[in-house]
Amino acid sequence: MHACKNRILLLFLLLQPFFALAQFSEIDVTAYINKDSIVLGEPFMYTISISYPPKYEIALPDSQDIPKPLEWIGKTYFNTVCKDGICKDSIQYFLRTFNTDSILIPNIPVYIFSGNRTDTLFIHPALKEVAIKRLRKANVEFNWHEDAAYKELAPSVNYWYYGAIAFAVLVISIILLLLVGPIVLRRIKLFNLSLNHQRYTKDFDEQVQEFTENKKATDLEKCITIWKSYLTRLESKPYTTLTTTELKDMQDMEDVITPLRNLDRFLYGGLRQNETMESLNALRRFSNRRFLKKKKEVRDVR
Repeated sequence: MHACKNRILLLFLLLQPFFALAQFSEIDVTAYINKDSIVLGEPFMYTISISYPPKYEIALPDSQDIPKPLEWIGKTYFNTVCKDGICKDSIQYFLRTFNTDSILIPNIPVYIFSGNRTDTLFIHPALKEVAIKRLRKANVEFNWHEDAAYKELAPSVNYWYYGAIAFAVLVISIILLLLVGPIVLRRIKLFNLSLNHQRYTKDFDEQVQEFTENKKATDLEKCITIWKSYLTRLESKPYTTLTTTELKDMQDMEDVITPLRNLDRFLYGGLRQNETMESLNALRRFSNRRFLKKKKEVRDVR
């Protein structure tokens, strides 16, 4: 009698998995990948789809359920959709591998619970073999290592090389600046001197022409102002703020003191002087001499 009970108990234990499978027969689990061959380290997609009645609860695998030699990259989960008494769940895993041989995608379990969570079933989708695609064929056999330490590589940019070039360029630039810089600066200054003198001559002659036509004291005063302003810029001296008497005390001004006094008589004395045009010409000649003197000083600087 005791032996009979043991046989019955053993039979029940052997048939229990079949009873569990029959209980979850309403559930359909499929899995597939999107490639038949993959490149080392190249991501590929592994998709699991589940159809089940709403009375069951589904637990989808997570990163810790992904076995070797696969490596987890990420996942995309799609919301549950229920229609006509059937719910559907889908999840996409993004995986990769550095295994050098063709691999068999291992079982990734799906956990299914009954309503009272007293029964649990692990369903493993079918296996699929995936070939490793080689992008380059070699005549020699490489010693592949799946697990190896990191090898330190030389920097992609040779900073010492480019730093030496930059330093050499800097040194050459400094040498050229010391040798050629003064010449360039002197030419620039001479160019500016000539340009400013041309502008002054044009403005002065136009104002003299206007005075010649109108004989107005204001036009003559503008001529003197243009003349003094130009000398101020040329020699960096306060000509515009000095009177004729004060200009007399300055060095090398003897040639224009008499012309300036003649012009003052016309401006402040109301006298008509025949020497007015000659006095203006004297001012023009004086400014031209000062321009040539300044130009020579700049040219002779070493």
